[in-house]
Amino acid sequence: MGRLDKRTIIVVGASSGIGLSAAQVFAKEGANVTLSARRRERLEAAASEIGDRALAIPCDVSHDETCHAMVEQTVAHFGELTDVVYVAGVAKLARIANATEADWRAVFDVNVLGPTLVTQAALPHLIEAHGRALYISSITTDDNPPRPGLGLYSTTKAALNRLVECWQSEEHGVSFTRVSLGDTLATDFAAEWDPDEIMPFVKEWNTKGYLAGRYMTPEDVAAHLVGLLDGPENVPISYITPRFPVP
Repeated sequence: MGRLDKRTIIVVGASSGIGLSAAQVFAKEGANVTLSARRRERLEAAASEIGDRALAIPCDVSHDETCHAMVEQTVAHFGELTDVVYVAGVAKLARIANATEADWRAVFDVNVLGPTLVTQAALPHLIEAHGRALYISSITTDDNPPRPGLGLYSTTKAALNRLVECWQSEEHGVSFTRVSLGDTLATDFAAEWDPDEIMPFVKEWNTKGYLAGRYMTPEDVAAHLVGLLDGPENVPISYITPRFPVP
């Protein structure tokens, strides 16, 4: 018996990193899992590796119709939907003064609009199952002063935090949780960043004490998510951050 037996979970952002690790661990714990993201080939390869408990459904979360199609296909295939785990996120490395309209729209679409549309599509099933919805946020929303270069990311993640609170206020039949993560390696978080622009920001973050000195892994985070899905009570906010290195 797994900890997630009789659960059917949509994982958005499951083509790599934390989302992929989460989907793999959920399936090992007995859940049926829909892996969703934009990259079809990666999704299908991951679902094939997981086996019969996994279904790959590409989805652009910025469009209502594709979110509804993802939910409908999940229910048609597995017979139900009990939980949603929204891992997808976009981080543009830029100072606010240099951010373009396209930068803002790209980040907002995935970090705020996406979780809104996915939740709307899944809501009737989540209510019926008395299920859970988890959303990956970031400790950068708590940085004071804000972390330079991540203004677009932290602003939209702060909006996500409030969005999760609003969902919980209006929909008591579902447990909504925002999961604030610390620095994690082996993800696509910085995949599109210009290497020449990264180091000055990293040095600034380190000087100002934003970095713990070590990093978590996607597997660490996935194990934490299993606990949140398996627990009997609602957890509105959860933090997971790296331990400081042993001297």
